[in-house]
Amino acid sequence: MLRITADIFSGRPDPVSDITDENEVQALLREVDSNRSLFVGEAPAKGGLGVRGFWLEPLNDELGSDFGTEPRLYLPVGAQARGGRAAEIGERLVTLMERGEPAASGEAAEPMDASLREFVIPQLSTPARVTVTDQSTSTESGSQADQGSAEGPAEVSTKATCTIELGAFNPGFWNNDSTVRLNNNCYNYASNWRTNTFAQPGRGCGNMYKAITCAEVTRASLCDGMHHRFDCFPDTEKPRYLVALVIAPGPGFIDFHWFRKQNEGFWGHKPGGTAARNTDNSGNVIYNPETANRGPYTVFCGYFYGCNSQRQRIR
Repeated sequence: MLRITADIFSGRPDPVSDITDENEVQALLREVDSNRSLFVGEAPAKGGLGVRGFWLEPLNDELGSDFGTEPRLYLPVGAQARGGRAAEIGERLVTLMERGEPAASGEAAEPMDASLREFVIPQLSTPARVTVTDQSTSTESGSQADQGSAEGPAEVSTKATCTIELGAFNPGFWNNDSTVRLNNNCYNYASNWRTNTFAQPGRGCGNMYKAITCAEVTRASLCDGMHHRFDCFPDTEKPRYLVALVIAPGPGFIDFHWFRKQNEGFWGHKPGGTAARNTDNSGNVIYNPETANRGPYTVFCGYFYGCNSQRQRIR
């Protein structure tokens, strides 16, 4: 009734199984229907080596009607997953493939067995967070906030190295619920802490910023518990995120904005009550917040580390 193909190999034909138990097929389709946003009609063109996803293909027109206009559906997993439940559904598909029958497709594909399962399962999800080292490559001049403030050094030694965490990009957490999207802002996103209060630097420590300048927003953020970059936090303060602060100077429009570096190598951000994203004003993926198109946010204030006590303090 339903054919499942595991998109995992490069040189060999992929494993294919036919699922003929009607109850199992219907239960799976209900789960697919309730998690439709995780599925696409075509496999992503930039799939890498290893487990990339699963194809679901109906074998009769009655079942095909449940797929809507799509003749088949694809579940991306791992780094290309479209949501946190993709790994869970992928594991269910592997189990169904083990129980299923070899597809009568003429391909000399290996069946999904216990040894292949051990290869597939660990690759279904991208670690939500990894710990890495953040090391300066040259003597770096301090930001405007550093130079105009006593809280941090104006220069950083070439030997400065800190251990930090990088979280996987998960925009759905911020975007899929309208209450969450509307009531959390860039400071919430940078801190990776949902408060539903449109968090403001310094409000949590009782000393909010008095003006929108690099020096003042920096002071308020340090009051909450942030550190300047390369002023390291101990392991007891995990997760320690690398973030960046910019401002839009006046007159007329004055505001601040934060970015957070992600596990995938780019930077994510959430402009006010709009959707979290990883692109700039030109629609380009942000690999450097200093050179990205930031619109009116033309002043780059510098890099900082958040920490566990800081994110729990924000309001």
